Amino acid sequence: SIGKKARERANRVIYFAGYKKAEDFYKREELEEAADVLILSVDRGEAIPARRTTDRSFVGNIVEAMVAYATGRLGPAEIPLSRVDRMIVIGSDRMMAAVARARKSVLATHLKPDHVGIASINSPMQCMMKEVCAQCLQKHRDPVTGATKEIVFSCFNQDQLMDEMDWGHLAARLRQNTVAEKL
Repeated sequence: SIGKKARERANRVIYFAGYKKAEDFYKREELEEAADVLILSVDRGEAIPARRTTDRSFVGNIVEAMVAYATGRLGPAEIPLSRVDRMIVIGSDRMMAAVARARKSVLATHLKPDHVGIASINSPMQCMMKEVCAQCLQKHRDPVTGATKEIVFSCFNQDQLMDEMDWGHLAARLRQNTVAEKL
């Protein structure tokens, strides 16, 4: 839905879709409709074949796919990462943390220096009332000093700046809810 809306507003969209294996892939038509470029990445096994000339297939994790795209190992980049203004990352806390780290390391020379990185924190909301039960509290840190900047209710605003996220805190908070979520 984000890519579709962005394209409706005359933006170009690169969508890096990461899966464990090819059998996990679904909604191809919707993804192709929502993105100008679709990078189909699987951690292992057979690659998902790309159908459009702008799309690419990759076997490896999502960060490796981003590096391969940025360096031209997947062919010429239809939209260079150096032209990307916004990066919206949605997935597991570990994957989002890995992308956040990669933005400052292996991807740093390929990204537009002033791009904005946003993580969509899928918060547990036990109370279903937003900002009541505090199961979703998330620490933000000052990106320069590392000091705790604020604590926010992530159920109320799931889209947060990647540079302010305390990824260790998020992982610990999600682990405390894992049994209840499985039940």
